[in-house]
Amino acid sequence: MMRRWIRLGLVTALLSLAPWPLLADGLMALPAPWADRLTPVEAADLGGAETEEARQEVAARLADPATPAVELAETYGRLGALYLLMEVETAADACFRNAQTLAPEDFRWPYYAGYLALMVGDTDRALASLAAARTIDPSYPPLALRLGKVHLDRSELAEARVQLETIAEAPGLVTAANYYLGQIALLERRFEDALAHLQQALEADPDATEVHYPLAQAYRALGRNELARDHLQRFALKTPQADDPLLAQLEAATKRSVPAFQKGLHAIREGDYATATRHFAEGLAIDPGNAAARVSYARALYLAGRGDEAGAELGRALETDPSQILAQFLQGVLHQQRGEPEAARLAYTRTLQLDPNHAGAAFYLANLDFAEGRYADAARGYEAALATDREIPPARLLRLIARYHAGAPEPEIAAALEALIEAHPDDPMLGHALARLLAAAREAQVRDPERALEIASRLALLQPIPPHQRALAIAQAASGEPERAVASLQQAHLLAAWMAPPAERELMETELTALRAGELPEPWPLGDPLLGPPPFDPLAPFRDYPAALPY
Repeated sequence: MMRRWIRLGLVTALLSLAPWPLLADGLMALPAPWADRLTPVEAADLGGAETEEARQEVAARLADPATPAVELAETYGRLGALYLLMEVETAADACFRNAQTLAPEDFRWPYYAGYLALMVGDTDRALASLAAARTIDPSYPPLALRLGKVHLDRSELAEARVQLETIAEAPGLVTAANYYLGQIALLERRFEDALAHLQQALEADPDATEVHYPLAQAYRALGRNELARDHLQRFALKTPQADDPLLAQLEAATKRSVPAFQKGLHAIREGDYATATRHFAEGLAIDPGNAAARVSYARALYLAGRGDEAGAELGRALETDPSQILAQFLQGVLHQQRGEPEAARLAYTRTLQLDPNHAGAAFYLANLDFAEGRYADAARGYEAALATDREIPPARLLRLIARYHAGAPEPEIAAALEALIEAHPDDPMLGHALARLLAAAREAQVRDPERALEIASRLALLQPIPPHQRALAIAQAASGEPERAVASLQQAHLLAAWMAPPAERELMETELTALRAGELPEPWPLGDPLLGPPPFDPLAPFRDYPAALPY
Protein backbone atom coordinates (compact mmCIF):
# COMPACT_ATOMS: atom_id res chain seq x y z
CA MET A 1 0.00 0.00 0.00
CA MET A 2 2.74 2.46 0.96
CA ARG A 3 4.76 1.69 -2.15
CA ARG A 4 1.86 2.30 -4.49
CA TRP A 5 -0.38 4.53 -2.42
CA ILE A 6 -3.36 4.57 -4.72
CA ARG A 7 -3.89 2.06 -7.50
CA LEU A 8 -4.25 4.02 -10.72
CA GLY A 9 -6.11 1.42 -12.77
CA LEU A 10 -6.20 2.30 -16.45
CA VAL A 11 -7.16 -0.99 -17.94
CA THR A 12 -10.02 -1.77 -15.59
CA ALA A 13 -11.57 1.52 -16.68
CA LEU A 14 -11.38 0.44 -20.30
CA LEU A 15 -12.81 -3.04 -20.07
CA SER A 16 -16.37 -2.47 -21.21
CA LEU A 17 -16.48 -5.23 -23.78
CA ALA A 18 -17.11 -4.14 -27.30
CA PRO A 19 -20.24 -5.69 -28.82
CA TRP A 20 -19.70 -8.54 -31.19
CA PRO A 21 -20.20 -7.50 -34.82
CA LEU A 22 -23.62 -8.12 -36.30
CA LEU A 23 -23.70 -9.72 -39.70
CA ALA A 24 -26.59 -8.35 -41.79
CA ASP A 25 -26.56 -11.12 -44.39
CA GLY A 26 -28.86 -13.43 -46.27
CA LEU A 27 -29.08 -15.83 -43.36
CA MET A 28 -31.22 -13.36 -41.42
CA ALA A 29 -33.21 -11.78 -44.25
CA LEU A 30 -33.75 -14.97 -46.23
CA PRO A 31 -34.13 -14.49 -50.00
CA ALA A 32 -36.95 -16.00 -52.00
CA PRO A 33 -37.78 -18.86 -52.33
CA TRP A 34 -36.28 -19.77 -48.95
CA ALA A 35 -38.04 -17.21 -46.75
CA ASP A 36 -41.04 -19.49 -46.09
CA ARG A 37 -39.06 -22.74 -45.79
CA LEU A 38 -36.01 -22.01 -43.69
CA THR A 39 -35.29 -20.54 -40.26
CA PRO A 40 -33.17 -17.36 -39.99
CA VAL A 41 -29.81 -17.91 -38.28
CA GLU A 42 -29.02 -15.31 -35.62
CA ALA A 43 -26.62 -12.61 -36.73
CA ALA A 44 -24.51 -12.30 -33.56
CA ASP A 45 -21.27 -13.93 -34.69
CA LEU A 46 -18.93 -15.12 -31.95
CA GLY A 47 -16.69 -17.29 -34.02
CA GLY A 48 -14.14 -15.19 -35.83
CA ALA A 49 -12.90 -15.66 -39.38
CA GLU A 50 -13.96 -19.27 -39.97
CA THR A 51 -17.57 -18.65 -39.04
CA GLU A 52 -17.73 -15.46 -41.08
CA GLU A 53 -16.46 -17.39 -44.11
CA ALA A 54 -18.99 -20.18 -43.51
CA ARG A 55 -21.84 -17.68 -43.22
CA GLN A 56 -20.76 -15.99 -46.43
CA GLU A 57 -20.71 -19.35 -48.19
CA VAL A 58 -24.26 -20.15 -47.04
CA ALA A 59 -25.46 -16.67 -48.04
CA ALA A 60 -23.91 -17.02 -51.50
CA ARG A 61 -25.57 -20.39 -52.08
CA LEU A 62 -28.91 -19.07 -50.82
CA ALA A 63 -28.68 -16.23 -53.33
CA ASP A 64 -28.02 -18.61 -56.23
CA PRO A 65 -31.31 -20.17 -57.46
CA ALA A 66 -29.34 -22.97 -59.10
CA THR A 67 -27.92 -24.31 -55.83
CA PRO A 68 -29.18 -27.87 -55.22
CA ALA A 69 -30.96 -28.31 -51.89
CA VAL A 70 -28.54 -31.05 -50.83
CA GLU A 71 -25.52 -28.78 -51.36
CA LEU A 72 -27.21 -26.00 -49.41
CA ALA A 73 -27.87 -28.48 -46.61
CA GLU A 74 -24.16 -29.30 -46.48
CA THR A 75 -23.17 -25.66 -46.11
CA TYR A 76 -25.76 -25.14 -43.39
CA GLY A 77 -24.46 -28.29 -41.72
CA ARG A 78 -20.87 -27.06 -41.73
CA LEU A 79 -21.95 -23.72 -40.25
CA GLY A 80 -23.99 -25.57 -37.63
CA ALA A 81 -20.93 -27.67 -36.80
CA LEU A 82 -18.91 -24.52 -36.15
CA TYR A 83 -21.62 -23.07 -33.93
CA LEU A 84 -22.02 -26.36 -32.07
CA LEU A 85 -18.29 -26.55 -31.36
CA MET A 86 -18.44 -23.00 -30.02
CA GLU A 87 -21.60 -23.75 -28.00
CA VAL A 88 -23.71 -21.12 -29.79
CA GLU A 89 -26.74 -23.34 -29.40
CA THR A 90 -29.54 -21.26 -30.96
CA ALA A 91 -27.66 -20.64 -34.19
CA ALA A 92 -26.44 -24.25 -34.38
CA ASP A 93 -29.98 -25.57 -33.91
CA ALA A 94 -31.32 -23.30 -36.69
CA CYS A 95 -28.59 -24.51 -39.04
CA PHE A 96 -29.28 -28.20 -38.39
CA ARG A 97 -33.04 -27.75 -38.72
CA ASN A 98 -32.51 -25.98 -42.04
CA ALA A 99 -30.23 -28.79 -43.22
CA GLN A 100 -32.90 -31.30 -42.20
CA THR A 101 -35.55 -29.37 -44.15
CA LEU A 102 -33.33 -29.28 -47.22
CA ALA A 103 -32.20 -32.93 -47.01
CA PRO A 104 -34.90 -34.79 -45.04
CA GLU A 105 -33.42 -38.24 -45.78
CA ASP A 106 -29.99 -37.41 -44.36
CA PHE A 107 -29.58 -39.04 -40.93
CA ARG A 108 -26.92 -36.57 -39.81
CA TRP A 109 -29.08 -33.50 -39.45
CA PRO A 110 -31.73 -34.74 -37.00
CA TYR A 111 -29.00 -36.65 -35.16
CA TYR A 112 -26.90 -33.53 -34.70
CA ALA A 113 -29.97 -31.50 -33.72
CA GLY A 114 -30.88 -34.15 -31.13
CA TYR A 115 -27.35 -34.27 -29.74
CA LEU A 116 -27.34 -30.48 -29.41
CA ALA A 117 -30.71 -30.45 -27.64
CA LEU A 118 -29.49 -33.19 -25.29
CA MET A 119 -26.35 -31.18 -24.54
CA VAL A 120 -28.38 -28.10 -23.51
CA GLY A 121 -30.97 -30.08 -21.54
CA ASP A 122 -33.97 -29.69 -23.85
CA THR A 123 -35.13 -33.29 -23.59
CA ASP A 124 -38.41 -32.78 -25.49
CA ARG A 125 -36.63 -31.45 -28.55
CA ALA A 126 -33.82 -34.00 -28.17
CA LEU A 127 -36.30 -36.89 -28.10
CA ALA A 128 -38.19 -35.59 -31.14
CA SER A 129 -35.02 -35.06 -33.21
CA LEU A 130 -33.46 -38.39 -32.27
CA ALA A 131 -36.71 -40.19 -33.00
CA ALA A 132 -36.68 -38.58 -36.44
CA ALA A 133 -33.13 -39.80 -36.95
CA ARG A 134 -34.18 -43.34 -35.93
CA THR A 135 -36.81 -43.42 -38.68
CA ILE A 136 -34.00 -42.84 -41.18
CA ASP A 137 -31.40 -45.26 -39.75
CA PRO A 138 -32.14 -47.15 -36.53
CA SER A 139 -28.91 -49.18 -36.81
CA TYR A 140 -26.40 -46.48 -35.85
CA PRO A 141 -25.14 -47.67 -32.39
CA PRO A 142 -24.45 -44.23 -30.80
CA LEU A 143 -28.08 -43.30 -31.52
CA ALA A 144 -29.15 -45.83 -28.88
CA LEU A 145 -26.73 -44.22 -26.42
CA ARG A 146 -28.20 -40.76 -27.04
CA LEU A 147 -31.79 -42.04 -26.79
CA GLY A 148 -30.93 -43.89 -23.59
CA LYS A 149 -29.46 -40.74 -22.08
CA VAL A 150 -32.53 -38.68 -23.05
CA HIS A 151 -34.89 -41.20 -21.45
CA LEU A 152 -32.68 -41.33 -18.34
CA ASP A 153 -32.77 -37.54 -18.06
CA ARG A 154 -36.57 -37.72 -18.35
CA SER A 155 -36.68 -40.38 -15.57
CA GLU A 156 -38.09 -42.87 -18.09
CA LEU A 157 -35.94 -45.66 -16.74
CA ALA A 158 -37.46 -48.65 -18.53
CA GLU A 159 -37.19 -46.94 -21.94
CA ALA A 160 -33.63 -45.89 -21.17
CA ARG A 161 -32.65 -49.42 -20.16
CA VAL A 162 -34.06 -50.90 -23.39
CA GLN A 163 -31.92 -48.57 -25.50
CA LEU A 164 -28.73 -48.91 -23.49
CA GLU A 165 -28.79 -52.68 -23.14
CA THR A 166 -28.58 -53.02 -26.94
CA ILE A 167 -25.12 -51.39 -26.91
CA ALA A 168 -23.76 -52.49 -23.53
CA GLU A 169 -21.11 -54.60 -25.29
CA ALA A 170 -20.67 -52.42 -28.39
CA PRO A 171 -17.01 -51.45 -29.04
CA GLY A 172 -16.35 -47.86 -28.08
CA LEU A 173 -19.65 -47.55 -26.20
CA VAL A 174 -19.13 -50.01 -23.31
CA THR A 175 -18.05 -47.45 -20.73
CA ALA A 176 -20.73 -44.86 -21.45
CA ALA A 177 -23.56 -47.39 -21.81
CA ASN A 178 -22.71 -49.23 -18.58
CA TYR A 179 -22.19 -45.95 -16.73
CA TYR A 180 -25.79 -45.00 -17.50
CA LEU A 181 -27.07 -48.55 -16.90
CA GLY A 182 -25.36 -48.46 -13.49
CA GLN A 183 -27.16 -45.22 -12.65
CA ILE A 184 -30.50 -46.75 -13.69
CA ALA A 185 -29.84 -49.77 -11.50
CA LEU A 186 -29.06 -47.47 -8.56
CA LEU A 187 -32.31 -45.58 -9.04
CA GLU A 188 -34.16 -48.90 -9.17
CA ARG A 189 -32.29 -50.06 -6.02
CA ARG A 190 -30.74 -53.00 -7.88
CA PHE A 191 -27.39 -52.39 -6.18
CA GLU A 192 -25.60 -55.59 -7.23
CA ASP A 193 -26.55 -54.92 -10.86
CA ALA A 194 -25.30 -51.35 -10.44
CA LEU A 195 -21.93 -52.69 -9.22
CA ALA A 196 -21.64 -55.00 -12.20
CA HIS A 197 -22.39 -52.28 -14.75
CA LEU A 198 -20.15 -49.65 -13.14
CA GLN A 199 -17.24 -52.04 -12.69
CA GLN A 200 -17.57 -53.02 -16.35
CA ALA A 201 -17.51 -49.31 -17.27
CA LEU A 202 -14.27 -48.76 -15.33
CA GLU A 203 -12.66 -51.88 -16.73
CA ALA A 204 -13.30 -50.60 -20.25
CA ASP A 205 -11.92 -47.13 -19.41
CA PRO A 206 -10.05 -46.71 -16.09
CA ASP A 207 -9.65 -42.98 -16.80
CA ALA A 208 -13.43 -42.41 -16.63
CA THR A 209 -13.11 -41.18 -13.05
CA GLU A 210 -16.70 -39.92 -12.86
CA VAL A 211 -17.80 -43.57 -12.58
CA HIS A 212 -16.32 -43.77 -9.08
CA TYR A 213 -19.10 -41.65 -7.58
CA PRO A 214 -22.10 -43.90 -8.42
CA LEU A 215 -19.86 -46.89 -7.64
CA ALA A 216 -19.28 -45.45 -4.15
CA GLN A 217 -23.06 -45.01 -3.79
CA ALA A 218 -23.64 -48.64 -4.72
CA TYR A 219 -21.05 -49.90 -2.22
CA ARG A 220 -22.51 -47.68 0.51
CA ALA A 221 -26.01 -49.01 -0.17
CA LEU A 222 -24.65 -52.54 0.22
CA GLY A 223 -22.95 -51.65 3.51
CA ARG A 224 -19.42 -51.90 2.15
CA ASN A 225 -18.35 -48.51 3.48
CA GLU A 226 -14.59 -48.92 3.18
CA LEU A 227 -14.86 -49.58 -0.57
CA ALA A 228 -17.35 -46.70 -0.83
CA ARG A 229 -14.82 -44.31 0.74
CA ASP A 230 -12.05 -45.58 -1.51
CA HIS A 231 -14.05 -44.92 -4.69
CA LEU A 232 -15.30 -41.57 -3.45
CA GLN A 233 -11.70 -40.43 -2.98
CA ARG A 234 -10.90 -41.45 -6.56
CA PHE A 235 -13.86 -39.54 -8.01
CA ALA A 236 -13.20 -36.64 -10.38
CA LEU A 237 -15.39 -34.97 -12.98
CA LYS A 238 -14.53 -36.74 -16.21
CA THR A 239 -17.55 -38.04 -18.09
CA PRO A 240 -17.10 -41.37 -19.91
CA GLN A 241 -16.48 -40.80 -23.59
CA ALA A 242 -18.14 -42.66 -26.45
CA ASP A 243 -16.82 -43.38 -29.92
CA ASP A 244 -19.19 -41.51 -32.21
CA PRO A 245 -18.02 -41.34 -35.84
CA LEU A 246 -20.63 -38.74 -36.75
CA LEU A 247 -19.49 -36.37 -34.01
CA ALA A 248 -15.90 -36.89 -35.15
CA GLN A 249 -17.06 -36.13 -38.67
CA LEU A 250 -18.79 -33.00 -37.38
CA GLU A 251 -15.49 -31.69 -36.04
CA ALA A 252 -13.69 -32.72 -39.21
CA ALA A 253 -16.20 -30.68 -41.23
CA THR A 254 -14.51 -27.57 -39.90
CA LYS A 255 -10.87 -26.64 -40.30
CA ARG A 256 -10.48 -28.00 -36.76
CA SER A 257 -8.83 -24.77 -35.68
CA VAL A 258 -11.93 -23.51 -33.87
CA PRO A 259 -11.83 -26.21 -31.15
CA ALA A 260 -8.14 -25.48 -30.60
CA PHE A 261 -8.77 -21.74 -30.34
CA GLN A 262 -11.69 -22.35 -27.98
CA LYS A 263 -9.48 -24.47 -25.73
CA GLY A 264 -6.84 -21.74 -25.84
CA LEU A 265 -9.29 -19.09 -24.69
CA HIS A 266 -10.54 -21.35 -21.91
CA ALA A 267 -6.96 -21.94 -20.74
CA ILE A 268 -6.35 -18.18 -20.70
CA ARG A 269 -9.44 -17.64 -18.55
CA GLU A 270 -8.09 -20.29 -16.18
CA GLY A 271 -4.69 -18.58 -16.06
CA ASP A 272 -2.97 -21.57 -17.69
CA TYR A 273 -0.99 -19.61 -20.27
CA ALA A 274 1.40 -22.43 -21.22
CA THR A 275 -1.55 -24.61 -22.23
CA ALA A 276 -3.15 -21.66 -24.02
CA THR A 277 -0.04 -21.13 -26.16
CA ARG A 278 -0.04 -24.79 -27.12
CA HIS A 279 -3.68 -24.76 -28.23
CA PHE A 280 -3.32 -21.53 -30.20
CA ALA A 281 -0.23 -22.91 -31.92
CA GLU A 282 -2.21 -26.02 -32.87
CA GLY A 283 -5.02 -23.92 -34.31
CA LEU A 284 -2.67 -21.66 -36.23
CA ALA A 285 -0.95 -24.68 -37.75
CA ILE A 286 -4.31 -25.45 -39.35
CA ASP A 287 -5.37 -21.84 -40.05
CA PRO A 288 -2.14 -19.79 -40.31
CA GLY A 289 -3.88 -16.83 -41.93
CA ASN A 290 -6.12 -16.15 -38.93
CA ALA A 291 -4.62 -12.85 -37.82
CA ALA A 292 -7.01 -12.35 -34.91
CA ALA A 293 -6.07 -15.75 -33.49
CA ARG A 294 -2.40 -14.88 -33.90
CA VAL A 295 -2.93 -11.79 -31.75
CA SER A 296 -4.53 -13.97 -29.06
CA TYR A 297 -1.54 -16.33 -29.39
CA ALA A 298 0.79 -13.38 -28.88
CA ARG A 299 -1.07 -12.36 -25.75
CA ALA A 300 -0.84 -15.90 -24.36
CA LEU A 301 2.89 -15.98 -25.12
CA TYR A 302 3.43 -12.68 -23.31
CA LEU A 303 1.45 -13.84 -20.29
CA ALA A 304 3.53 -17.03 -20.29
CA GLY A 305 6.68 -14.90 -19.97
CA ARG A 306 7.74 -15.17 -23.63
CA GLY A 307 7.71 -11.48 -24.55
CA ASP A 308 10.09 -11.64 -27.52
CA GLU A 309 8.04 -14.37 -29.16
CA ALA A 310 4.89 -12.36 -28.47
CA GLY A 311 6.34 -9.39 -30.33
CA ALA A 312 7.24 -11.57 -33.30
CA GLU A 313 3.71 -12.99 -33.46
CA LEU A 314 2.19 -9.50 -33.33
CA GLY A 315 4.39 -8.59 -36.28
CA ARG A 316 3.21 -11.66 -38.21
CA ALA A 317 -0.41 -10.79 -37.47
CA LEU A 318 0.11 -7.31 -38.90
CA GLU A 319 1.82 -8.73 -41.97
CA THR A 320 -1.24 -10.88 -42.58
CA ASP A 321 -3.73 -8.12 -41.73
CA PRO A 322 -2.40 -4.56 -41.26
CA SER A 323 -5.82 -3.51 -39.96
CA GLN A 324 -5.45 -5.55 -36.76
CA ILE A 325 -6.08 -2.75 -34.28
CA LEU A 326 -5.27 -4.70 -31.15
CA ALA A 327 -1.97 -5.91 -32.63
CA GLN A 328 -0.91 -2.32 -33.31
CA PHE A 329 -1.84 -1.26 -29.78
CA LEU A 330 -0.04 -4.16 -28.08
CA GLN A 331 3.04 -3.54 -30.21
CA GLY A 332 3.07 -0.03 -28.78
CA VAL A 333 2.88 -1.47 -25.27
CA LEU A 334 5.84 -3.74 -26.00
CA HIS A 335 7.91 -0.89 -27.44
CA GLN A 336 7.17 1.24 -24.41
CA GLN A 337 8.17 -1.59 -22.08
CA ARG A 338 11.47 -1.94 -23.96
CA GLY A 339 12.24 1.77 -23.52
CA GLU A 340 11.50 2.68 -27.16
CA PRO A 341 9.16 5.68 -26.78
CA GLU A 342 9.27 6.79 -30.43
CA ALA A 343 8.39 3.32 -31.69
CA ALA A 344 5.64 3.15 -29.07
CA ARG A 345 4.35 6.56 -30.15
CA LEU A 346 4.22 5.41 -33.78
CA ALA A 347 2.31 2.24 -32.87
CA TYR A 348 -0.22 4.15 -30.75
CA THR A 349 -0.65 6.70 -33.54
CA ARG A 350 -1.28 3.93 -36.09
CA THR A 351 -3.81 2.40 -33.70
CA LEU A 352 -5.69 5.68 -33.55
CA GLN A 353 -5.58 5.98 -37.33
CA LEU A 354 -7.28 2.59 -37.55
CA ASP A 355 -9.69 3.39 -34.72
CA PRO A 356 -9.94 7.05 -33.66
CA ASN A 357 -12.03 5.95 -30.66
CA HIS A 358 -9.41 3.62 -29.19
CA ALA A 359 -9.31 4.86 -25.60
CA GLY A 360 -6.29 2.77 -24.61
CA ALA A 361 -4.04 4.09 -27.37
CA ALA A 362 -5.16 7.66 -26.73
CA PHE A 363 -4.43 7.34 -23.01
CA TYR A 364 -1.03 5.67 -23.44
CA LEU A 365 0.01 8.21 -26.07
CA ALA A 366 -1.05 11.05 -23.79
CA ASN A 367 1.06 9.57 -20.99
CA LEU A 368 4.07 9.56 -23.33
CA ASP A 369 3.43 13.19 -24.26
CA PHE A 370 3.13 14.14 -20.59
CA ALA A 371 6.39 12.37 -19.69
CA GLU A 372 8.17 14.17 -22.53
CA GLY A 373 6.84 17.61 -21.57
CA ARG A 374 4.37 17.96 -24.47
CA TYR A 375 1.61 19.03 -22.12
CA ALA A 376 -0.75 20.58 -24.68
CA ASP A 377 -0.61 17.36 -26.74
CA ALA A 378 -1.11 15.31 -23.58
CA ALA A 379 -4.19 17.33 -22.64
CA ARG A 380 -5.70 16.70 -26.08
CA GLY A 381 -4.89 13.00 -25.77
CA TYR A 382 -6.59 12.66 -22.39
CA GLU A 383 -9.59 14.51 -23.79
CA ALA A 384 -9.72 12.07 -26.72
CA ALA A 385 -9.61 9.09 -24.34
CA LEU A 386 -12.40 10.59 -22.24
CA ALA A 387 -14.48 11.27 -25.33
CA THR A 388 -14.62 7.50 -25.87
CA ASP A 389 -14.86 6.49 -22.22
CA ARG A 390 -15.71 9.12 -19.60
CA GLU A 391 -14.93 6.63 -16.83
CA ILE A 392 -11.12 6.63 -16.98
CA PRO A 393 -10.35 8.10 -13.54
CA PRO A 394 -6.70 9.05 -14.13
CA ALA A 395 -7.52 10.83 -17.42
CA ARG A 396 -10.08 13.10 -15.74
CA LEU A 397 -7.47 14.75 -13.54
CA LEU A 398 -4.50 14.38 -15.86
CA ARG A 399 -6.30 16.38 -18.54
CA LEU A 400 -6.41 19.35 -16.15
CA ILE A 401 -2.85 18.87 -14.90
CA ALA A 402 -1.54 18.76 -18.47
CA ARG A 403 -3.47 21.94 -19.31
CA TYR A 404 -2.06 23.57 -16.17
CA HIS A 405 1.53 22.76 -17.18
CA ALA A 406 0.74 23.95 -20.70
CA GLY A 407 -0.07 27.39 -19.27
CA ALA A 408 -3.84 27.41 -18.89
CA PRO A 409 -5.12 30.06 -16.45
CA GLU A 410 -5.40 28.87 -12.86
CA PRO A 411 -8.98 30.16 -12.35
CA GLU A 412 -10.10 28.15 -15.37
CA ILE A 413 -8.32 25.04 -14.07
CA ALA A 414 -9.75 25.52 -10.57
CA ALA A 415 -13.31 25.84 -11.90
CA ALA A 416 -12.95 22.68 -13.98
CA LEU A 417 -11.52 20.80 -10.98
CA GLU A 418 -14.42 21.92 -8.77
CA ALA A 419 -16.85 20.60 -11.38
CA LEU A 420 -15.00 17.27 -11.44
CA ILE A 421 -15.17 16.97 -7.66
CA GLU A 422 -18.88 17.68 -7.71
CA ALA A 423 -19.32 14.83 -10.21
CA HIS A 424 -16.88 12.48 -8.42
CA PRO A 425 -16.83 13.47 -4.72
CA ASP A 426 -15.19 10.22 -3.57
CA ASP A 427 -12.08 10.45 -5.75
CA PRO A 428 -9.17 11.20 -3.34
CA MET A 429 -6.81 12.23 -6.16
CA LEU A 430 -9.15 15.10 -7.05
CA GLY A 431 -9.24 16.22 -3.43
CA HIS A 432 -5.44 16.06 -3.19
CA ALA A 433 -5.09 18.20 -6.32
CA LEU A 434 -7.65 20.75 -5.10
CA ALA A 435 -6.08 21.05 -1.63
CA ARG A 436 -2.68 21.85 -3.13
CA LEU A 437 -4.11 24.30 -5.66
CA LEU A 438 -6.19 26.17 -3.05
CA ALA A 439 -3.14 26.38 -0.77
CA ALA A 440 -0.39 27.40 -3.21
CA ALA A 441 -1.99 28.81 -6.39
CA ARG A 442 -0.12 31.69 -7.99
CA GLU A 443 -3.37 33.58 -8.56
CA ALA A 444 -4.68 35.11 -5.33
CA GLN A 445 -8.30 34.71 -6.45
CA VAL A 446 -7.87 30.93 -6.53
CA ARG A 447 -6.36 30.58 -3.05
CA ASP A 448 -8.51 29.44 -0.15
CA PRO A 449 -6.12 28.28 2.62
CA GLU A 450 -8.87 27.50 5.10
CA ARG A 451 -10.65 25.14 2.72
CA ALA A 452 -7.30 23.68 1.60
CA LEU A 453 -6.51 22.85 5.24
CA GLU A 454 -9.92 21.24 5.74
CA ILE A 455 -9.52 19.01 2.67
CA ALA A 456 -5.88 18.11 3.34
CA SER A 457 -6.56 17.28 7.00
CA ARG A 458 -9.36 14.91 6.03
CA LEU A 459 -7.24 13.17 3.40
CA ALA A 460 -4.24 12.82 5.74
CA LEU A 461 -6.49 11.32 8.40
CA LEU A 462 -8.08 8.82 6.01
CA GLN A 463 -4.87 7.95 4.16
CA PRO A 464 -1.69 9.13 5.92
CA ILE A 465 0.50 8.60 2.87
CA PRO A 466 3.41 10.91 2.03
CA PRO A 467 1.62 12.85 -0.77
CA HIS A 468 -1.29 13.67 1.56
CA GLN A 469 1.10 14.65 4.35
CA ARG A 470 2.90 17.02 1.98
CA ALA A 471 -0.43 18.56 0.99
CA LEU A 472 -1.33 19.00 4.66
CA ALA A 473 1.97 20.78 5.41
CA ILE A 474 1.49 23.17 2.48
CA ALA A 475 -2.07 23.93 3.61
CA GLN A 476 -0.81 24.58 7.15
CA ALA A 477 1.84 26.98 5.84
CA ALA A 478 -0.70 28.77 3.63
CA SER A 479 -3.00 29.13 6.68
CA GLY A 480 -0.33 31.04 8.62
CA GLU A 481 1.23 28.16 10.54
CA PRO A 482 4.68 27.81 8.91
CA GLU A 483 6.37 26.30 11.98
CA ARG A 484 3.67 23.67 12.31
CA ALA A 485 3.97 22.95 8.59
CA VAL A 486 7.75 22.41 8.85
CA ALA A 487 7.33 20.18 11.91
CA SER A 488 4.64 18.10 10.19
CA LEU A 489 6.70 17.59 7.07
CA GLN A 490 9.88 16.85 9.03
CA GLN A 491 8.09 14.09 10.90
CA ALA A 492 6.61 12.72 7.68
CA HIS A 493 10.04 12.83 6.04
CA LEU A 494 11.57 10.80 8.87
CA LEU A 495 8.83 8.20 8.61
CA ALA A 496 9.15 8.03 4.83
CA ALA A 497 12.91 7.62 4.89
CA TRP A 498 12.67 3.83 5.04
CA MET A 499 9.46 3.20 3.11
CA ALA A 500 8.91 5.83 0.41
CA PRO A 501 10.52 5.50 -3.03
CA PRO A 502 13.49 7.79 -3.80
CA ALA A 503 11.45 10.16 -6.00
CA GLU A 504 8.95 10.76 -3.20
CA ARG A 505 11.71 11.35 -0.63
CA GLU A 506 13.36 13.85 -2.98
CA LEU A 507 10.07 15.70 -3.44
CA MET A 508 9.55 15.86 0.34
CA GLU A 509 13.06 17.30 0.77
CA THR A 510 12.43 19.94 -1.93
CA GLU A 511 9.15 21.03 -0.35
CA LEU A 512 10.63 20.98 3.15
CA THR A 513 13.43 23.29 1.96
CA ALA A 514 10.84 25.69 0.49
CA LEU A 515 8.76 25.72 3.69
CA ARG A 516 11.85 26.39 5.82
CA ALA A 517 12.61 29.37 3.56
CA GLY A 518 9.08 30.70 4.10
CA GLU A 519 7.96 29.84 0.57
CA LEU A 520 5.08 27.78 -0.69
CA PRO A 521 6.05 24.93 -3.02
CA GLU A 522 4.59 24.46 -6.48
CA PRO A 523 0.89 23.55 -6.29
CA TRP A 524 1.16 20.74 -8.83
CA PRO A 525 4.81 19.65 -8.98
CA LEU A 526 6.09 17.20 -11.55
CA GLY A 527 6.94 13.94 -9.83
CA ASP A 528 3.99 13.86 -7.45
CA PRO A 529 2.68 10.28 -7.85
CA LEU A 530 -0.91 11.49 -7.50
CA LEU A 531 -0.51 14.30 -10.03
CA GLY A 532 1.06 12.47 -12.94
CA PRO A 533 0.48 9.44 -15.17
CA PRO A 534 0.18 6.10 -13.38
CA PRO A 535 3.17 3.74 -13.44
CA PHE A 536 3.41 1.97 -16.79
CA ASP A 537 1.99 -1.54 -16.49
CA PRO A 538 2.46 -3.60 -19.69
CA LEU A 539 0.92 -6.73 -18.21
CA ALA A 540 -2.57 -5.30 -17.81
CA PRO A 541 -3.40 -4.62 -21.48
CA PHE A 542 -2.05 -8.01 -22.56
CA ARG A 543 -4.15 -9.69 -19.91
CA ASP A 544 -7.32 -7.59 -19.87
CA TYR A 545 -7.82 -5.51 -22.99
CA PRO A 546 -10.93 -6.73 -24.88
CA ALA A 547 -10.67 -8.27 -28.34
CA ALA A 548 -13.66 -7.81 -30.63
CA LEU A 549 -12.77 -11.08 -32.37
CA PRO A 550 -10.34 -13.33 -30.48
CA TYR A 551 -9.92 -15.64 -33.50
